[in-house]
Formats: sequence, structure tokens, C-alpha cells
Amino acid sequence: MKKLLKLEFRKLRKQKSFYICNIVMVVLLFVSAITSKALCNTSAEFAAQYNGSGIVAMISAISNCSFLLIAGIFVALFVCDDYEQQTIKNIYSKGYSRSQVYGSKFISSMIAVTIMFIVVVCSACFFGTIYFGLGESEGTNIFGLLAVQYINCMANMSLYFAISCVLRKTGSSVAGVFVAPLLVNMILGLVDSFLKSEKIVFANLWVSSFINDLSVLTVEHNRFMVCLAASLVYIPLFVIAGLYFHKKIEL
Repeated sequence: MKKLLKLEFRKLRKQKSFYICNIVMVVLLFVSAITSKALCNTSAEFAAQYNGSGIVAMISAISNCSFLLIAGIFVALFVCDDYEQQTIKNIYSKGYSRSQVYGSKFISSMIAVTIMFIVVVCSACFFGTIYFGLGESEGTNIFGLLAVQYINCMANMSLYFAISCVLRKTGSSVAGVFVAPLLVNMILGLVDSFLKSEKIVFANLWVSSFINDLSVLTVEHNRFMVCLAASLVYIPLFVIAGLYFHKKIEL
């Protein structure tokens, strides 16, 4: 397992998509910051309504730079590379099990996404502070909110990882990253419209629906706890489901 992890980290260092995805997200955050600053300078009405700061930028960074989508595309590219290059057969020929290969790829993918998360959050805080000042937390536990954001990102990445390990083709995996969360959200929306329940909205319990609520300082405590608990449930659920189907599919 240790040798597999070393191999995955070596490939990660050479993976161009990892650096490109980081650069794209940082550029998006920079453009968002300078655009907001320009609007504040040219529109008094916008400036009066806009509440920008380094802290606000940091909390909203994940949604503002399309982190889940871009990081999901990276995971698909990273996971599918061995399968498309057929190097995965060489790995299995050395006696490694499917569970070991799956685990090493999952760990390396999550570490890569963790680095991307840190880069995005720190960049957003830096740009926001430069243009609008650091700001105040408004009584919100900033680190707690960021921690739950991170857990939710890991839950989403676990889904994307499972999809990529099952499909194993770059094109179909990238399409799955786009389509799967939206498709599930549409189905849950139809279920909600049919049930018309005021107490439970199933679409609000889907993993991809949490990040928008977690990207504001004014998130309600109940919603915060639901996002945390559900994300913690989704991570092992997606990992186990992905491993199950990964073992069933022939190379």
C-alpha cells in the first residue's frame, strides 16, 4: 500500500491538470475581486449594498470559483489516467488487490483536493483583504464553517471518485461529474413536488445542495448541523458503493 501511495503521489506531482485547475480557480477568484472593486468604485448603489471583505471572500470562495465542478473534473482526469493508458494492468500484475488500488487512488485524490481547497480559501482571503480589508466574522465560527465546507467538499469528491472508478473513461467520467449531481437533484425535486411535504425537502438533503448554504456567514445553525451530519454520512456511503462496483467491473 505504501508503494502504491508513493506511485500515486509521484503521478500527482507530474499531473498537469492539478496545476491547471488550481490556476483556473485562483484566476476566477482574482477576477471576481477586481470586478467587485471596480463596481464599487463606479456604482454608489452597488457599493452601499456590497459587503465584501477578506473573511466574506474566504467563506464564499468555494462557490465563487466553481470549486466542486473544477476539482471534480480533476478527480476524473486523475483517476481515469491509469485505465486509459492501460497501466492499471501492470499494477495488478504485481499482486495488488483492487481494494488496495482503490484505496491508494482515493487517498491521493483526497489529498490533492485538500491542497486545492487550501489554495482556494487562502487566495480568496488574500484578494478580499487587499481590496476590501479583512472584515469581521459577525459572531460566526469561521474555522468551524470552513471545516464543514471541507467535509462537504470531501463528500462531493467521494461521489466523483466513485463515478470515475466505475466508468473509467475520461469523457464519460467528466460527463458524470456534470450530470450525476444534477440528475439526482432533479429526481429529488420531482419527489418533493409529488409529496408536497413542508417538513422534509429531499432536494435539500442531497450532497451538492449544501455548499451554497455553507458559503454565507449567516447560515442557520440547524442547516449547518444537517450539512455536517449528512456530509459525514455520504463520504463512507459513496466510498463503499464505489468500491463495490469497482470490484464487479472487469478490467
